[in-house]
Amino acid sequence: MAKVEIYKKLKEAICDLDDDKVKELIQESIDVGLPALDVIVQGLSPGLTIIGDEYDAKIRFPTDLMIAGQIMNDAMEKLLPTADVEALAAQRKPGEHVMVIGTVQGDLHNIGKRIVSAYFAGAGIKAIDIGEDKSADEFVKAINKYKPTIVGASAIIGPVTPYCKVIHKAMVDAGVRDNVIYICGGWGMTPEWCDEVGADAYGKNASEALDKVKLLLAGELPKWRDRVKVK
Repeated sequence: MAKVEIYKKLKEAICDLDDDKVKELIQESIDVGLPALDVIVQGLSPGLTIIGDEYDAKIRFPTDLMIAGQIMNDAMEKLLPTADVEALAAQRKPGEHVMVIGTVQGDLHNIGKRIVSAYFAGAGIKAIDIGEDKSADEFVKAINKYKPTIVGASAIIGPVTPYCKVIHKAMVDAGVRDNVIYICGGWGMTPEWCDEVGADAYGKNASEALDKVKLLLAGELPKWRDRVKVK
């Protein structure tokens, strides 16, 4: 099968949420020696973008995004072993963005985080998921390792949402806070809450989170430090 046909069928398989077909096509792309990044950018990501657009148009359901995110995660693991993902993050070109995302200490939820990762991957932003129940120190270690543009903290359980402020302080203490856009997601978050915990923005859903990050990257939305200065 020609590479263009593989990319086309991968996009269709992602849209159909056909996990078996995606696995089959990923293996075929490996067998014929297609570059992993081309498979992601030309095959997988366009399908995710379509799903995200259809979700925004209320054609898709949150479960579709979750399934697509898992299919994407599985495909990425097959295409890019951990060492290659790390190299990709370290060697990215100027203007390319990486996001480190994790669920905060005390919270084991991962569905929202996976959905956000899928959205960002579809927009060309590589999301490096550091897992669940992560301490502020683990967030800082990941920042130092991957040098991301964006850091995302997921806090679904109400009582643990204040831990987002602990992560902010840890980044400040480590001297890395000004180097990143810090976003949070979870229940009960508001613009006032963002100011309190030191976040640049929060997203009620994955689509809003991506939109706000795009505005922050373009300088069209003030970061936390700029909002605080104004006040």
